[in-house]
Amino acid sequence: MNDNDTLSATRRRLLATVGTAGAASVAGCGFQAPRADDGSDAPAESPTARVDGLERYPRIRVGSVDELAEGDVETFAYPLDGTENFLTRIAGEAWGGVGPENSIVAFSGLCTHMGCPVQGQVKPEREMAGPCPCHYTTFDLSKGGLVVSGAATTDLPQIRLEVEDGDVYATGVDGLSYGYRDNLRDGEPVTAEETEG
Repeated sequence: MNDNDTLSATRRRLLATVGTAGAASVAGCGFQAPRADDGSDAPAESPTARVDGLERYPRIRVGSVDELAEGDVETFAYPLDGTENFLTRIAGEAWGGVGPENSIVAFSGLCTHMGCPVQGQVKPEREMAGPCPCHYTTFDLSKGGLVVSGAATTDLPQIRLEVEDGDVYATGVDGLSYGYRDNLRDGEPVTAEETEG
C-alpha cells in the first residue's frame, strides 16, 4: 500500500462519515412530537411538565384606590409568599397604570441586577425607583419599570393590576422576579386571606 492508497482510504472514510451524519440530520427533520391520545392535533403533554405550583397568576387584592394617596408606597407579596413588591401612585400617567389618570402601578421590589431592594428607594413624585443601594440602577415607573441608568440590563418586573369597586387587584407579573426560575412555581402561593386586613 502506497501513500496514495492511504490518502484515498482516509478520504473515503471521511466522506462516509460526513454522508452518514448528513443523512441522519435530514432524517431527523421528519420527526414529529407525539400527539395527544384524544385524536386532536395538540401535542401530548410531557410527563416532566407536571410540577407543583400555580398554573396561572391569581387575582389578589393589594390595595384601595381611595386609601392610596399620591406618593404613598405600600409593600405586598405576590404571586408567591416572600416575593417583595410595591404599589404606589405616581404623579403622572404610567404605562400599565390603573385608577385615576392611570397613575397607580406596582413593581417587583428587587433590582434586576443583583436582587438588592429598591422598594425603599421609590420616589413617586419623580416617577422613579432607585438608585438601587447596591449598584445605583434607577428605574422609570411611568414607563413600565424601564432601566434609566445603572448596572441592571433588565427592566423592573411590573405587576399587572385591575381596579374593581375601588379595590386594586394584582393579576400577573410582566417579567421574571429576581431570584426565581419561575414566578409561579418556586415557592408558596399567596392567598387572598393573607392580603386582606
